[in-house]
Amino acid sequence: MIFFDIDNPEPEEIKDWMNKNGLSIDQSSKILGMSKRQFSRFLSGETKAKRVHSLAMQMVWILHENKKEIINNSLKNKSKKINIPIK
Repeated sequence: MIFFDIDNPEPEEIKDWMNKNGLSIDQSSKILGMSKRQFSRFLSGETKAKRVHSLAMQMVWILHENKKEIINNSLKNKSKKINIPIK
């Protein structure tokens, strides 16, 4: 999940980010540490998200993808242990 312009993500890209991470407006605003009103402004295009917001959203996506990978690997191994590789 990489935004086309890291300094100015489009509302459609932010909506796609929410869908890929299974997040609501409320959850997204809490994760990013902002009000629902401010986040809604990003979605409507009334206010532009900044680079710091784009980077935070990308970090959330990376963590979400890694979590899915860890869960899928543990289900394949059918073990109750979760190994988290340190890179």
